[in-house]
Amino acid sequence: MHIREIQLNNFRNYASQRIEPGPAINIFVGPNAQGKSNLLEAVYLLATTKSHRTNRDTDLIRVGEDTARAYADVVREEQNDIKIEVILSRLEKKIVRLNKVRHSKIADAIGQLNAVIFSAEDLEMIKGDPSERRRFLNLEVSQLRGEYVYALGGYKRALEQRNALLKTLKAHGHGAETLSIWDEQLTGFGSIMLKARFDFITHLAEIASRIHSQLTGGVEELEIQYEPSVSVNETDTVEEVADRFKNDLLECRQQELARGITVRGPHRDDISFRINGMDARYFGSQGQQRTTALAVKLAEIQLAEDMVGEPPVVLLDDVMAELDERRRSHVFDLTFGKCQTFATATGLDEFSNEIISDSAVFNVSSGEVARA
Repeated sequence: MHIREIQLNNFRNYASQRIEPGPAINIFVGPNAQGKSNLLEAVYLLATTKSHRTNRDTDLIRVGEDTARAYADVVREEQNDIKIEVILSRLEKKIVRLNKVRHSKIADAIGQLNAVIFSAEDLEMIKGDPSERRRFLNLEVSQLRGEYVYALGGYKRALEQRNALLKTLKAHGHGAETLSIWDEQLTGFGSIMLKARFDFITHLAEIASRIHSQLTGGVEELEIQYEPSVSVNETDTVEEVADRFKNDLLECRQQELARGITVRGPHRDDISFRINGMDARYFGSQGQQRTTALAVKLAEIQLAEDMVGEPPVVLLDDVMAELDERRRSHVFDLTFGKCQTFATATGLDEFSNEIISDSAVFNVSSGEVARA
């Protein structure tokens, strides 16, 4: 899988830009605040329909403009090639076009292009709030499991309606029997999410643990565990998870009515990262947290290839300077020559001469990209 062409219009600091990246390594060089990270953000948007840096689409629109556009022509081995276009507006809803055809469901675009991004924000996945780890789960699982995308949308709508009803019931104290309608929807969508998350973390943990051991020379052992608020087991079917979810909701009904919120479900999930048995969030040094995040991201590449049948596009956003030689070599081994790679840097000294000679190098300055 690789991108043959990228077009940006009024995206961040890009007025109008067309790029033809190489199928292997692409290095974008320039001082800070010139638009290197914005380019990678656009690729990630095309893969997930969301930014990895902000929750507000309007942040991606160039100052003084009403709309922004990102486009990619994607070459795929396992499926037909596809053209993906995302249009953002300050006044209207997001628009997605696949092969020039507009889709009413934004989710149809997710997973058409698979991308794994390495950035400074990765550290928040380890040490940040649980919401950061749930966001990580939603973005990554959505790319790999089509049914998850629709379950996530349905769950969010059902949760919003159910919480609104619980607040009303808390205030007025009658009509609790109507909760069963939303229980059915919440558990139906939620059970799909819970099972998909469990399977994703189970496979990711196995790969990440092996990579982490290599990164630390076997001195440290990484253990990753999914911590759902509803119990999920490896042998469970989606239906069994849904039944368990329903029972949990019934058990905590009085607590929910008293608080006016839904207290069980995927919106309460978390992930734990333990190094030699100690929680990395509280007891890991920043170096250990960075290594953990790197191991998880490298594991994502292999997991995506295993599930999709071809390697994803890899986005390295100014991360090479933060890595020592051992960690750089692992990134190179798992990405360069195997995945189309977009790497940003302030200078070429972060890369070996061998890497540079095999790369397409671009200069980035004030929102303009030129082949070096």
